[in-house]
Amino acid sequence: MIIGIILAAGKGTRIKAKTANKVTLPFLNKPLILYSVELMEKVADKTFVVIGAFHESVKKVLAHKKVFYAYQKKRLGTGHAVKVAIEEIVKKKIRPEIVLVGYGDHTMFYKKEDIKKLIAFHQKEKAAMSIITTDSDNNEKLHWGYILRDEKNNIIDSVEYKDASDEIKKNTKELNAGFYCFDFNFLINNLKKIPKSKVTGEYYINSLIKIASDQSLDVIGLKVPFSSVGIGVNTWSELDESQKIYLAVKNNEI
Repeated sequence: MIIGIILAAGKGTRIKAKTANKVTLPFLNKPLILYSVELMEKVADKTFVVIGAFHESVKKVLAHKKVFYAYQKKRLGTGHAVKVAIEEIVKKKIRPEIVLVGYGDHTMFYKKEDIKKLIAFHQKEKAAMSIITTDSDNNEKLHWGYILRDEKNNIIDSVEYKDASDEIKKNTKELNAGFYCFDFNFLINNLKKIPKSKVTGEYYINSLIKIASDQSLDVIGLKVPFSSVGIGVNTWSELDESQKIYLAVKNNEI
């Protein structure tokens, strides 16, 4: 069984959300969160949506969809959000083999074929964790995590932009695109090991990369073109830009 988890609990601080969750904003006349749910419907058996800030607005948009909810009372980061979802899954006595995790504001561009390829790659390699990656020369603007690999090309870490050295920024083009595939047992055993950020006090899902690497467990990446991941939405300008990129991709201009 494959379970999909969509992270949609954030407050939308940078977009200055006041009455509705950011993921309910229209993206080419369809709420952002619907792209996430419809993607998970194509690749997962059940979908859990982690809600928190303005959660009623998310439920209203998804009223016609068959999804389960996990409520993140305190927004303590993406790692904590996944922990909340896993606790809900366990409570329902569901034991999936694989757990997919995506962001409610950043799955508009993803193709079903790429996610199925990620799952197949993950199963073939018997990985603890698999991620979508992409190459970009524009991370000064994106501020995504940098993917670090060892001499054998194994993924060993994902370093946040603000934490990356000048050398990493200069020499690393491969970025963490923010879609994950996990072995369920790995998650159960390691979510509690995610360290708290000294900067924000939050727990980040990408910390699981180093946790897996430190245990000599396989972390694999499926690299796709940037046009297959696009950009997420944190600000009004990003919403506008993301829609323009989406239309350009659709019209084969990128």
